[in-house]
Amino acid sequence: MYPLSVRSTLLALLIVSACGPSVAEDWARAEELWQARDPAAYDDWLLLDEATPEGRNAHERLVAADLLYREGIRRLVTGEEGARDAIVEGRELAPIDPDNYLSLARACRDQGLTGRAVEYYRKFIVARPRGPDADAARAELGEIDPSSVAEVLWSEPTVVVTAPAVGPSLIATSAISAVVGSFLTMALGLLVLTRRRRGGPLNKLAASSPELHPAIAYLVGSLRHELLKHRVGAVGDAIQALGRGGATDAQLTFVEGRLFGGEPLMSSWKAHLASFERALGYRLDLRRDRQFRRAERAIARISALEGRIAKREASVERVLSQSYEVLQAFDRELAKLVHHLVRTRVDLELLEGVVADVRGEYAPSLVELDTIEINGPDEIVEVEVFRVDLVLILKNVIRNAVLAVGRTDAPRRVSVDARVELEATGEEIVFLTVRDTSTEQLSRESIYDRRVDRGLGLVTAALTRYDGAIEVERAGLGYEKAVSIRFFRALDGEVE
Repeated sequence: MYPLSVRSTLLALLIVSACGPSVAEDWARAEELWQARDPAAYDDWLLLDEATPEGRNAHERLVAADLLYREGIRRLVTGEEGARDAIVEGRELAPIDPDNYLSLARACRDQGLTGRAVEYYRKFIVARPRGPDADAARAELGEIDPSSVAEVLWSEPTVVVTAPAVGPSLIATSAISAVVGSFLTMALGLLVLTRRRRGGPLNKLAASSPELHPAIAYLVGSLRHELLKHRVGAVGDAIQALGRGGATDAQLTFVEGRLFGGEPLMSSWKAHLASFERALGYRLDLRRDRQFRRAERAIARISALEGRIAKREASVERVLSQSYEVLQAFDRELAKLVHHLVRTRVDLELLEGVVADVRGEYAPSLVELDTIEINGPDEIVEVEVFRVDLVLILKNVIRNAVLAVGRTDAPRRVSVDARVELEATGEEIVFLTVRDTSTEQLSRESIYDRRVDRGLGLVTAALTRYDGAIEVERAGLGYEKAVSIRFFRALDGEVE
């Protein structure tokens, strides 16, 4: 908490900054944002002064519209008709509170409207990127559409700015606003720094946030490919030749081109770090990551050698070789990290957790099951699938099974199990099988028709990514049908 004097000063500055353009101009800009369907529109309407006619009008419309939005969400959750009509009526009256996007996303997800759920999750995260529910929303979005996570984490709220005409009455205000803006920027910077102190190194974030694994793997892959491999790794042979005293002028010219040609090496490094921090948020602080700090020092030492290499000084060999080895070791550590991220252990704990999550959703929770049986494998089993993707696949298949038995007569039974089978080729296959007693027909062709609103389109897309497969067959043993998902078993091998 800041001292009272600081808080008082900031409050005073905020009050002074409010003495700017007229209320009419504020109202015009707020309406323009609303017409443009900008996520910032609601906040601009909310800031209008209720003591003015424009402000009173805006606040009354916000309250009335919010009732309509909430009624639409309630109808969507309960499956009643008229949900869309209520939401459209609210939209024509005033902007939606961005917090409602999360409620809409969850309601659509629970009703199996996956495509719409993804849309609303994205809108919520863009509008409230650092809100108290933002991390939960990112995790839930990752479960139903992992490919959206990295993209939406980079997104920033769109703000439409209309520059007012500058007249004599605004000149003094502009000067005050410039000073106020500087102070507020400093205050905001202090708040951001305070939050950043809570961040930690990359490996700890990866261990605690499976939903971020695809984004982390993408970021690490870009860093390794674009900088560590093509900029630094490419000069390995030349550096070794330099160490033996046998580097040719052509090799040294190649080293110069790779390390110092185009974008400066340190600038490229900083750009990659900024991508990590934009995507992964305040929970990541690479300044507290020992491996990244060591790598940055190595890049700084290489960058300082440009002039000496241009002069062909022999003494650069030792520093260049040492820095190169540090970065190669860093690259190997990143490779190990990604190797472990893409592996998921299939066990009873995983299956029970997924079933519990599905049963906690609104629509599946209404189905009264007679039994639900869960059986894990008899041995330790891993598959090369991101955990968030494997959970996505299992949730959709289990959810479909639960909802299907809910539409048929008793008995209503579901079972989930995992097992390993040895193929004639010698390869080991992991089977994840969901059985149910529903008499509804489900064919392999209907699963692969990519009907996203059933959730199975996302399943088949994810399976294709990992060379997996899905089959539907008669179950027996007291069940009507079985949906089996197959992956190759992950075996120990060389990390690339």
